Amino acid sequence: MGNFCIVEFGDFKLLTPCDTRVKILKSLSKRGMTAEDLSKETGTSYSTVMDHMDLLEKIGAVEAFLKKSEGQNGRRRICFRLASGKI
Repeated sequence: MGNFCIVEFGDFKLLTPCDTRVKILKSLSKRGMTAEDLSKETGTSYSTVMDHMDLLEKIGAVEAFLKKSEGQNGRRRICFRLASGKI
């Protein structure tokens, strides 16, 4: 089954494998990031990050938001941040 961690953010607790999800949550505790940013920061593939983001979003640990990109003709990008009110 592997090793698991309990990650606590205030009253919110998350049981998670001690791996990519912990790295993602630590990265998001600094600032909102795109999946591409998280992929680079955690050293994992984009699709792996998106799989984790899907789960973290479903359980309410993170939330997605749109951000206008600088220098890309105003293209909006999906970013993720820790869920407000939960963490």
